[in-house]
Amino acid sequence: MKQYNVYPECYVDTNFVSHILGATVKHKSSCNEVVKAINHSDGFAVGVIDADKRLPTMDNGFKLYSSDKNQHVSLYVHEDRKRFIFTVKPAMDQFILEIAKDLGIDLHDYNFPSRLADFKKRTKRVTAADDPNLRRLFSALESHPEIERFRNTLKYLVEKNLNIDYRLVIEFFEGEKNKQDLHEILFSKY
Repeated sequence: MKQYNVYPECYVDTNFVSHILGATVKHKSSCNEVVKAINHSDGFAVGVIDADKRLPTMDNGFKLYSSDKNQHVSLYVHEDRKRFIFTVKPAMDQFILEIAKDLGIDLHDYNFPSRLADFKKRTKRVTAADDPNLRRLFSALESHPEIERFRNTLKYLVEKNLNIDYRLVIEFFEGEKNKQDLHEILFSKY
């Protein structure tokens, strides 16, 4: 299986990002470790971290790009245009629960409790990194517009790597380009 230079911070994030990319990623155990890896990268790299109360110190070249369309996900773009960090507010666990609620999905159908505290007990375990029940849940969440924008932006970044058109990154993040556009861009002969 293909592995990307994408660094999620915890087990549920790792499973989620691996699932939407259909590839393995480079798990880190904390926000600080993710940001450190991205800050020290000489090449293409993407981090996915929770928007904790206090964000780790990013390299001065990072600038926030946020969107009114994305309630939970923000994007930091480095001025070198080869390093990116997504932040998920307030954290991946709650993001998943809120998206499931928004879509009317009953978490019990996926063998998960619906209370955040109980859900977090499951997602903080090491086994959450490859939990098949989480993957089934993620599949059910894929139709949500915010998940689609996040997935399309992330897929565009990792597939185009150092040949990124920044304008397209923003169009995917804003939802102006969709999954079909992504397919055409990635697989066109031009």
